[in-house]
Amino acid sequence: MHKKVLSEIDTYLGTVDMPKYFEINRDELKSNLLSSVIEDKCFKNSFVISNPFDYEMLNGKAFTMLNTYLMENFRLKHEVSLVNNFNFGNIFKEKESSISKDLIDKQNLSNSPDYTCIYAIDVERYSQQLIIEYPNKRLKDNFFQIDLKNNEYIIFPSTLKYFFTRNTSNKTNTYLTIAYNIV
Repeated sequence: MHKKVLSEIDTYLGTVDMPKYFEINRDELKSNLLSSVIEDKCFKNSFVISNPFDYEMLNGKAFTMLNTYLMENFRLKHEVSLVNNFNFGNIFKEKESSISKDLIDKQNLSNSPDYTCIYAIDVERYSQQLIIEYPNKRLKDNFFQIDLKNNEYIIFPSTLKYFFTRNTSNKTNTYLTIAYNIV
């Protein structure tokens, strides 16, 4: 008897490890996100189910550095080239959480992203979890839970639904979501 794997669910976890003096300026990322909040620029996309905590993300120097780091490291380590499709930020105050969603347009799969990346900009430790739902044969609704710390990221297939649990701290947590296509 031989085993043939027909499908797998790949997730990639890591910390953004930049050289000294070239670190990602997370304060700039948070500032850009907060600017969108002040100007009430909610993220809108024709097929992504947005929630009240999704905001446009300004593409400044820090975002460009982070995005380049993620795409280049993914290409070097996994021999897969990615290109940015769209991005947005999430802000969760005390006791706020998100709804379950994926980043797939079921009416137009060719324009949907292949991977979703969640990056922790400024998160109070152990205050909020990212939950990723995944299928596993007949057992439905399996959940992968992760506590992202500052400067950590996870990349997973965009077909998977995910959500953030309730923020249990009295501080605001900020995350960046980047959607990627394989090229």
